[in-house]
Amino acid sequence: MAPDIAFDLTLEHGRCVGVTLPEAAEAVDALAETLAAAERARAFDLPIPRRRTWTGGRAAMREALGRLGFPADAVATDDRGAPVLPPGVRGSITHKERIAAAMVALESSACVGVDVEMDIARSHDIASRVLRDAERAELVGLDAAGRAREVLLRFSAKEAIYKALDPFVRRYVDFKEMSVSPRPGGAALVTPYLREGEGPFAIEVRWRRFDGIVLTTARIERVGQPR
Repeated sequence: MAPDIAFDLTLEHGRCVGVTLPEAAEAVDALAETLAAAERARAFDLPIPRRRTWTGGRAAMREALGRLGFPADAVATDDRGAPVLPPGVRGSITHKERIAAAMVALESSACVGVDVEMDIARSHDIASRVLRDAERAELVGLDAAGRAREVLLRFSAKEAIYKALDPFVRRYVDFKEMSVSPRPGGAALVTPYLREGEGPFAIEVRWRRFDGIVLTTARIERVGQPR
């Protein structure tokens, strides 16, 4: 069973492929059968809900790697849960209720991250948990719907940042250790407040909204290293 490609985008931070997740258990298993043997064994060890998202993420990663000309070999997972890719390739996987996505990039020193969110209002307000005071102040004056969309965008950006940052710091990074201020046109101003003083880092974020989702990507490298 070939994956149902939801989107295939060449972005500033890499090639990003989205896969629509199958709903029926039989379709999930059919998609898992397309993976390499090691991945397939891992997939069938998981309960169906987790198998669905994990398999979709791996299928998206295989599609993204193929579009960069790399063979669809099994993708290992490191001790932090990130995909292990060929030398000179960085990548990241994300998934939500109905979609999984993977981004890969030809990078030697930088790391990348991707996050996808459903562009719908949440049932509860997460601003106090994920935003710094200055970020929350930027949202004053917005109506409830507008504020919720802006909170979601910042949440997504921080998720992408943390995935790209993890190979450097190798620890859990709290949401409030980053400040993100999205800009029109799909960029964002990012200010780190890393409690352990790691870095300095050059952090780039790009975002877009389309087809009912929010897609954000991040690229991070240590300052002073070649691109």
